[in-house]
Formats: sequence, structure tokens, C-alpha cells
Amino acid sequence: MRKAALTGMVFVACGFATNAQLSVTPRVGIEQAFTCVKYNNTSCISPMNANFSPQVGLRADYLFGKKHGPFLGVASNRSVVTYEFTDPETGDKQFTSDQGDWKLRLEAGYQVSTKAISLTRTAKTPAKQVEQASSPCAARKMMLAQAAASKKPAMNMRIQPYAGMAFVPNPQTALVSATRSNEMVYQYSAGNWTSAFISGVNLAFAKGDINKYVIGVQYVLGISNLGKETLRVPLDGKEMNTQLSSSASAWNITVGMPLNFTKSKPAAQKVEPVKRASVVQELEQAKQAPAAAAEEKPVKKSCGSYQKRCGNW
Repeated sequence: MRKAALTGMVFVACGFATNAQLSVTPRVGIEQAFTCVKYNNTSCISPMNANFSPQVGLRADYLFGKKHGPFLGVASNRSVVTYEFTDPETGDKQFTSDQGDWKLRLEAGYQVSTKAISLTRTAKTPAKQVEQASSPCAARKMMLAQAAASKKPAMNMRIQPYAGMAFVPNPQTALVSATRSNEMVYQYSAGNWTSAFISGVNLAFAKGDINKYVIGVQYVLGISNLGKETLRVPLDGKEMNTQLSSSASAWNITVGMPLNFTKSKPAAQKVEPVKRASVVQELEQAKQAPAAAAEEKPVKKSCGSYQKRCGNW
């Protein structure tokens, strides 16, 4: 029973793999990060209002039957904001901030895809124009031209929502201190998350079955390594405790050109010569039909000939 079950699972996996499509998409875009710092019991402090940074990434999608499948990706990340102050008592009012170092984040998740939505309208020849054609051959040519126009690949779009997780390995130390110009400076790394929830949607544009480009919008929400950090500083023979925490999120928009690694079926290429040959035969038959009809059509006689025959009787 176990062998039969395993054999069945192997066949099912092979069937899914046969209908699967692998694509790798290099992407470029821009990301805006939103970082909030909580200093002791104060409300949210925004160290940087406009935290924009360019973004590059690479994503691999594996779709089963162009409907759903997992994805893996890597992208640049710059969500960290350095928050520096010298006096813990006034650190929530007197501080400096700057963007942190570049990091590399890993992404993984699952996505679904809608059916292709056509973006091109094909002009159809009205049936009356076909009926009013001057000859059967002209009507046939008109119908063949309409069929050829309908076979041309049209632009289409697929909507692909997804959700997953992002990870940043080797995060920075959250809270450090150093002496600069004979003065103690305290630095807190806000938005220093190690894992985050991601969700977004891709708009995949294609011409027929050939993918052209992808426009993606993504939301990132940091969920780990953002808890409270305690700074302990001796002051007047006592220990002063300062608690720091942060929250981080980001929006980004990217554009990419997918590279497909799915082999096309050769059977579809062998059908065209047969269809062309049949079309030529049908055109020749259409040309010969009027001539054959003219030969078989009986010759009408004039009324005078019938009158002469009646007079002889």
C-alpha cells in the first residue's frame, strides 16, 4: 500500500511539474520606509519623514498551470534609521538621524493568478458585408482575413496577488555607544527588523503567451527584533534607565522583465502548413465553382423560337 501511495504521489507531482512554468524576473524600483521611534513613554517620533531609497531585486516564480505557485526572491533593504543623541534626559527632543547601511533581504511566499484579461479589441467584419461581397471568392478572402487577424497574439494582463515573509540575516546591534570629540554619543538602530510580513500584487503583461513586463506593488511590515532596548547611564550616583523601541513598515513599486524557462510544445508548429494547404485548396475550389455552375446552367431560349415552334404545329 505504501509503495502504491508513493507511486501515485510521484505521478501527481510529475503531472504538476509538466504544467508548471518557471520565470525569473530582475526588478528595479523605489521604496519608501516609515520608521517610528518610541522614547520612554513618549508618542511616536519620526526620525526621517521622507525615507526614500532605490531598490533592486531578483524573483523566481513557479506557477502551476498559470494559476498559483510559490516564489523566492532577494532584494535590497534600507529600512534601518540611525537615531543618535548625547543626553538621555533630552534624547527625545535633541537628536540626529540618518539612513542606515544597505542590507540584503530574502523573500518567500505563495501567489495566485487570475485568467488573462485581454487588452486588445479585435475588429470583426459584420455578417452583412460578407453576404454582400461581389463573389464567393471575395467573401472567402474576407473570412480568411478575419480569421488571420483573430489569430494574432493580443496584449493581455494577469493580476497576481501574493503574501509571504521576508528575512534579513545578520542584523545590526540595536543600541551602541561611542566617544566622539570627548563626548559620549548613543546610537539606536530603529527599524532593525529581522523578519517581516510581505504582501502585494503583480500586474503581469504579456503578448499572447510571451511575458513582456511586470509591475509590482509591495507592502512590508517588520514584526521581529523591534522590542524595547534599555539604556543604563549613571547619573548623580544613580542609574538612569532609558527605554527605546521602534516600528517599521515600507511600500515599494518595481518594474521587471521576466525570463521564461518553459519549453514550448513543438506540436503547435506543425499545424500551420496543413492549414495553409487546405486554405489554398478551398480558394481553388471557390474559383472553379462559378465556371462549373455556368457550364451546367441551361440556355434560355427566346420567346420567338417558341412561337415558331407553335406555328409549325
